[in-house]
Amino acid sequence: MLIMCCMDRLACRVLPILMALLASIAHAAPAATSPAATTTTTSAAATARTSKPARPTTLPATCDLNVQALSQGGEAALAIVVEIPSGYHAQSNTPTKDAYIPFKITMEPNAAVEFGEPIYPKGEAKTYPGLGPLNVYEGRVVTYMPLRVKADAPLGPVTLNGQLQYQICDDQICLPPRRPKFKVETNIAPAGTKFEPNKPELFAAYTPGVATPATAQATAPPPAATSRPAAVVAAKREWTMWTWFGAAVLAGLLFNVMPCVLPVLPLKAAAFHRAAEHHRGRSIALGLAFSFGIVAVFGVLALLVLVLRVVQWGQLFSYGWFVWTLVALLTVCALGMFGVFSLELPTALYGVDPRKDTIGGNIIFGAFTAILATPCTAPLLPGLLLWASSQPSYIGVPAMLLVGVGMALPYFILSATPELAKKFPRSGPWPELFKQMMGFMLLAVAVYFAGGRLIHGPEFWWLVVAVIAIASLYLVARTVQLSPNARPLGISATLAVIMLGGALAWTARITGLTAPAATVAGASFVPYSDAEFQNLRDAGKPVLVKFTANWCTTCQVIEGTVFRDASVWNAIKQRDIAALKVDLTDEEAPGKDLLLKLNPAGGIPLTAIFVPGREEPIVLASIYSSADLLAALDQVPTMAHAAAQ
Repeated sequence: MLIMCCMDRLACRVLPILMALLASIAHAAPAATSPAATTTTTSAAATARTSKPARPTTLPATCDLNVQALSQGGEAALAIVVEIPSGYHAQSNTPTKDAYIPFKITMEPNAAVEFGEPIYPKGEAKTYPGLGPLNVYEGRVVTYMPLRVKADAPLGPVTLNGQLQYQICDDQICLPPRRPKFKVETNIAPAGTKFEPNKPELFAAYTPGVATPATAQATAPPPAATSRPAAVVAAKREWTMWTWFGAAVLAGLLFNVMPCVLPVLPLKAAAFHRAAEHHRGRSIALGLAFSFGIVAVFGVLALLVLVLRVVQWGQLFSYGWFVWTLVALLTVCALGMFGVFSLELPTALYGVDPRKDTIGGNIIFGAFTAILATPCTAPLLPGLLLWASSQPSYIGVPAMLLVGVGMALPYFILSATPELAKKFPRSGPWPELFKQMMGFMLLAVAVYFAGGRLIHGPEFWWLVVAVIAIASLYLVARTVQLSPNARPLGISATLAVIMLGGALAWTARITGLTAPAATVAGASFVPYSDAEFQNLRDAGKPVLVKFTANWCTTCQVIEGTVFRDASVWNAIKQRDIAALKVDLTDEEAPGKDLLLKLNPAGGIPLTAIFVPGREEPIVLASIYSSADLLAALDQVPTMAHAAAQ
């Protein structure tokens, strides 16, 4: 039996390769783990930042002993200080529900030191609209850890290791729990050695020699005043969890009109209709199997990105092997839809051939359809993944599964109401022309990714325009051959004008033909390097870092609109801001580590503005306008204002 349609016939052969490709990502992509907060008596922990400023994944922490050093047989105390940003809180050591993550400190066993029970500050009872009544910590949190040095402890250096546990929330949602490690390095002197107190103001609330039961509470010193302003994201308002869930379903629905997926819809409609001619229940069962295959792929994506965090969304297409494999598969599928070749599968594979309407075949074909959607993600998915990565897994994972539900919904409806499938033409020259046009769409997607790897900058879009131009001419010419009537020709000509005109308008816009580049002197980016970025920061100069890539369509929109706006470059110049560009088209591009600190999910577009004197940068994530960027730049002092200060 010959396989005439790549989309329907190659699934059995291609799917194992693609599923193996997904599995291999876990080994090929760098892990997006949160850096441990390692502290000593003289240095604070490094802070990992998320793409939403003031939502730290790991909080700054400092650790100090109440004495300059330890002595054999002596007692001391360790103070662990955590600063919670304004507007956020952590679950206390005694949360209101057992399911909540308590604030907790655990010390690693030490051969020279015995640790008592930690003395936690008393939590504050508060009620939040989205979370209900909680017992929380806010501001500065000081926990004391009593310790006793063993009488036979060896003299010399000793390291005390421990681990924090906490979960940070705002008034609506909670971020994933964090468990950073810390350490304190000190020395052990002979018994009876006296040392001067260390930071007595920090230990004012601690009473030495008092029993340390687990329920003991300490009153933390008042929070230290700080003038550091909170970093601000350009988003106008936060969506609720249910809004994001709705957006997830919508994103899945939009996948079905993407060029990689659209050809599948009429094919499956015909298959469900054939099945329903024999038994409607069988058609529904096949629809459920197909839907399960789609949802399962998004479940795997959620597992890799949100649970195991071994894949950074937005970085997959930085890997050449991944992009070129995808280009090859899309090209093969396009050629198959053009009828360039026929492929005969081994007999053993017909048992799972989706065309045979088997349960297993539909699961595989559903998974294949979802995988094809990954290079054609709708604009909502990057933002959704960005949001989901900042949520606990029990919120982020269902959101991703709902994307699969949204994508599978039309197929399930077709399987349950197969009479709708009659409206899809199944044979003849017109369905064949439709299939060929879908082949052109697949080829355009392949050229999009291939061009993005070969040509840096938005000019590679002209290659896509060339494919669409050929497709438009072919559509009109083929229609003339198939029908002498004016109506089909008028419809085809209208579609051709829409396709080619839309592609030309889009490409002209993002390449600057319709939006001339800003004429402000110095209106250009400097390629990013770690050394240049650090030198600018050390010199106290504000720095704007824009993260972009050829494979990121939304990045190209920002490139061709926001950063062609003269008012934006005027504001950058007035504030003497250094503008750096991180081009993540290639996997070895410098700046990837900085992106992961700003956003562990690795999503782009993203622009960060680093202001001297502020720990947190101002971050604009996903799509934003010139007005959004100008509002963020307003937080950076102008040169005249800075000089006056």
